[in-house]
Amino acid sequence: MSTPQDQLQWVKASNGSIPERAISQGSDTDGQPLYIARAYFKGGLHPGKAAPHLKDGGFAVGWGGRAHPLSEYFVLCGNANCIRWVPVTGPVQLDEGIRPVDAGHEAGGERLFVGRANVGTSMQLGKAGAHLSGGMSYAFGDGERNEKHYQVLVYA
Repeated sequence: MSTPQDQLQWVKASNGSIPERAISQGSDTDGQPLYIARAYFKGGLHPGKAAPHLKDGGFAVGWGGRAHPLSEYFVLCGNANCIRWVPVTGPVQLDEGIRPVDAGHEAGGERLFVGRANVGTSMQLGKAGAHLSGGMSYAFGDGERNEKHYQVLVYA
């Protein structure tokens, strides 16, 4: 019997390409889909967003107050029925028994998870962690923003 973890995989992609069975759980301000993704950056593996329309590479992550575009990344693919979203305020703290999808880590080893938040007419994707006091961090335009009220991706 397969577990939810067995039905998801991170698939390598680049330059705005999106693999088959990619999981779109976000949308940009113009309504175009955003895909759950992650990439190596500054010694860590950071969750962010991927889409063909994102400039300068197809992937964006917020870090150090700025949006950083990258051209090589990994997109979460598989069965979207294996995941769900739980509401969070501030740093990630989940109830016992709720297992977040492990999406990466900071250079210092702190775990990172996928977050999403309603921002105006969009549903932005980014990163969250127990060490991020401002809540979810995400790339928006040329900057990095934080949302205190957001959702974290967990296994269903």
